Amino acid sequence: MKKATFLIIFLFICLQLLAEFDISKGNNAYQNQEYEKAKEYYEEFVQQEVKNFNLFYNLGNTYFKLENYGLARLFYEKALRFRPLDKDLVFNLELLQARLKDKEENEESFLQHILRKIYYFFSVNLLAIFVLICFILIMLTIVFLILSEKSSTKKVVKVFMFIISIFFMIFLILTILRLHEFYNENFAVIIDETVFAYSGPNSDFQQVFTIHEGLKVRIEKFDKDWVLIKLQSGNGGWVKNESLSVI
Repeated sequence: MKKATFLIIFLFICLQLLAEFDISKGNNAYQNQEYEKAKEYYEEFVQQEVKNFNLFYNLGNTYFKLENYGLARLFYEKALRFRPLDKDLVFNLELLQARLKDKEENEESFLQHILRKIYYFFSVNLLAIFVLICFILIMLTIVFLILSEKSSTKKVVKVFMFIISIFFMIFLILTILRLHEFYNENFAVIIDETVFAYSGPNSDFQQVFTIHEGLKVRIEKFDKDWVLIKLQSGNGGWVKNESLSVI
């Protein structure tokens, strides 16, 4: 019963990620350089908690044009969870980072680069489709085994089912890992122009560093209206909750 419930929840999440939404009005406004209007159209879907690569990517581009680099970074990072290897997205994100006041180092070894490309080769959507296809094939194979009378045919079908089951497990594990990463709320983007970080969850504490709009930070913990963040350098400090937005 628990396995069936898990599968239903899993398939529901996958279907949510596969859903498409009509954002043509926003796209038309963007193409006509009506960026404020495009932003309003896109934000309507965001308020409805729609999660879609094109929506996030286009909204990131819109905020980039409006020179709101904090929200542009936020939605680029959201889009990145769908397609981490998308060339246009990666290029725009690098272009945006070059305009930020706080510079980030993105050092990656050759081996790390190759492993990352393999891990992200398939999108979450495509992995979900593979899982669904393998699941359907396994169910059909089981039905065929039950109905089949020839032992030789059953042997071939069993081998086929074994192979499909291996692929099913691989795609399932990858999809679960990617979904866990997708819904991870350990990172945020600074959306205020200038933010002061303190040694404690109050402005009465000592100021430890200053950061700016568009910087990506790791969330350590929350304390009422304050949140403890950690920078790429390893430095940590408390900032106001309203100064950042969770990716």
